[in-house]
Amino acid sequence: MTQLLFDVWDEAKAVEVAKRVSSQAITLRPYQNEAVDNTYREWESVQSTLINLATGLGKSVCFAEVMRRWDITTQGRILLIAHRTELIYQAVGHARRAGLSSGIEMAGRFAKSHEDVVIASVQTLNATTQCKACFGEGCDFCSDGKAKRFTRFNPRDFGLITIDEGHHAVAKSYRNVLTWFGQNPNQKTLLVTATPKRADKKGLCNVCESVAITVSLKDGIDGGWLVPIRQKFVTVDGLDISQVSTSKGDLAQGQLEQAFLGTDEEEERKLHAIVKPTLMEANGRKTLVFASGKEHAEKLCACFNANEVEAGVVTDDTDSKERSGLVDRFSNGDLQVLVNCMVFCEGFDAPKTAVIANCRPTKSESLYLQIIGRGTRTLPGVVDGPVTADDRKAAIESSGKPYCTVLDFCGNSGEHKLVSVADVLAGDKVDPIDLQEAIALAKESGETVDIEALAEKVKQSRQAAAERKEQERLKRLMTNTKADHADYSAVDVDLFDGPKFDAESDDPTKISQGQIRFLARLGIKPNKAKHMTKRQASAIIDKSFRKVESDWKVIMSEANSQSELYQIGKQIAARQQNDYMLADKKVTATLRKAYKERRTELNGNA
Repeated sequence: MTQLLFDVWDEAKAVEVAKRVSSQAITLRPYQNEAVDNTYREWESVQSTLINLATGLGKSVCFAEVMRRWDITTQGRILLIAHRTELIYQAVGHARRAGLSSGIEMAGRFAKSHEDVVIASVQTLNATTQCKACFGEGCDFCSDGKAKRFTRFNPRDFGLITIDEGHHAVAKSYRNVLTWFGQNPNQKTLLVTATPKRADKKGLCNVCESVAITVSLKDGIDGGWLVPIRQKFVTVDGLDISQVSTSKGDLAQGQLEQAFLGTDEEEERKLHAIVKPTLMEANGRKTLVFASGKEHAEKLCACFNANEVEAGVVTDDTDSKERSGLVDRFSNGDLQVLVNCMVFCEGFDAPKTAVIANCRPTKSESLYLQIIGRGTRTLPGVVDGPVTADDRKAAIESSGKPYCTVLDFCGNSGEHKLVSVADVLAGDKVDPIDLQEAIALAKESGETVDIEALAEKVKQSRQAAAERKEQERLKRLMTNTKADHADYSAVDVDLFDGPKFDAESDDPTKISQGQIRFLARLGIKPNKAKHMTKRQASAIIDKSFRKVESDWKVIMSEANSQSELYQIGKQIAARQQNDYMLADKKVTATLRKAYKERRTELNGNA
């Protein structure tokens, strides 16, 4: 989990960040402008909306612009709920840049009633304090004399509530805050997040009415706003997570860490199985490592250092000043590798990160996006000049960070369906069969691959094989039908006629004997057919009829002359005596129409 450091306030750092942010001349990107415009448009009909932008696409820029356009005088004050000190520092700067005053409501710091923007943590807002409306006996504003800290604010003073990392808003602590400030009938709420999907399946629809915009990781890469990803699967010999249990929709972290560490005899070998390929692939580039637990993180860091690489480790036990120093050294100094245990899933901004070593396999798409999103940011200034997506991609390719490498360390996962780069980039348009085949090929090759390109290659190969199979089937269907090439174009005879298939049944829901006989011709055994309903049987039969029509239409379209077309029609007529599908009047009518249309085409081409 992300470390919460609200009991520590670095005044010098706060002044530095606020000054830097407030002095920035930010030009909104097209999708950021769209996000803000859509937000205000959504508020015309709903109270709450969501901005969903992938990591690195500038969520804070969007909510800062929302604040800038907000009219404090007529619409009320702004409450910004955050849970990271860095974002709080930035928020002070964003407010100042928008010409707004701000106050901090955090631990021992209290915002003033005249300040335009109140920046607070949800933990502080939910903290209890002595109720000032009674003498401890309890009243409408408290419980047994204890009141939530947010009750010290008048809800009618606040017109806008903004929640960073809005996917947390379904938690009771956030809902308590929203309920209190929701007493203002004119209040609007904005949630911003990169990962709206939660592993516990709790939907944001419980706290949010609409989505103003969604720009996914794939959209960001395709648009040239984020660096492309190359993936490599690294198999750790002896790593077996097949027996790790699932908790709240994901792998149980304690069991997962034990699987990665193994026994005392296995531990050193498993650590080196991660460290050595990581260093080889990184080749000096900044590398962020996600460990499976605290002990695993500390031992991985020691192993990196043993390989004469400057590495540091951050867990939620790390002192805040030490953590800040390590992050600064990693971002701008001599630290090549930074190992963490789920600390930097949110709120970590180090654009030079070029390699993500993931030793925390997951079943959660949101968590995986948070992990790999730490490496997809472009270097500062690279994409803010070029106008088109192609120009931005070219700028990225020629920059010092042309792509991000994601190393997924894997082993025997059993029945666990783990998320990979392929899953989050492929989208709904990629066939799951192609996706799984691409992942299998990537694992087998052991190479660093563009998983999207590999999935597309698999798709094309599968389609080509399907086309070859279809051609062979049609060829078998047409055996001995294209014989003579004599000119029969002058012969105009009705080639289509024959007996009609009729279903025999008194019960409108029960499968008829005629349908059973027909299904038998399709290879379905009578005993199995008898258990079908009339509707199920009809669906199978109708599909068979459509397939026959399609096949013969394709064959007709491939006829290159009137004589070839006539031979095809003659073959259909000959088969009608023994083929119920070809003898059906609807099929006959359809094929007759296709036959005449093709004949007209051939006459026109003659």
